Amino acid sequence: MDNSTEEKFDFANWGLSKTWQFRFEFFAENGSARYKPTAQYKENYKKLPFWSRIKLDLNFWSLFFGPLYFLCLGMWRKAISLTILLVLTDLIFSIFNFSDRGILCINGAICAQLANPAYYLHRVKKSKSFNIFERVF
Repeated sequence: MDNSTEEKFDFANWGLSKTWQFRFEFFAENGSARYKPTAQYKENYKKLPFWSRIKLDLNFWSLFFGPLYFLCLGMWRKAISLTILLVLTDLIFSIFNFSDRGILCINGAICAQLANPAYYLHRVKKSKSFNIFERVF
């Protein structure tokens, strides 16, 4: 999973909202891999209430503002990569005559799902990568 040394962080002193503290604590304890979850991640994820799972999986600000939200969080490298990904997604789905609303929903879902693990890696692991899918797949 993660080859870095185990560190204990006190996210309460980081100036984060309660929602971000919850996300960061869960990722620190269970890993941030969403599509290749460990057994511990699966077990602890199943124990969470429905709205806590939603908070962990989706970022509503990113859903509506996409790459601009990534820029506001200071993740400009990932914002560039995300913009390129969204343009490619637009082109591909336009070829297959998807409606503009459908494409907008798909792009929003992509942004909403990638924001939380990306911000965790940016703040905690000090990631400087352009890879928007870092530790997701």
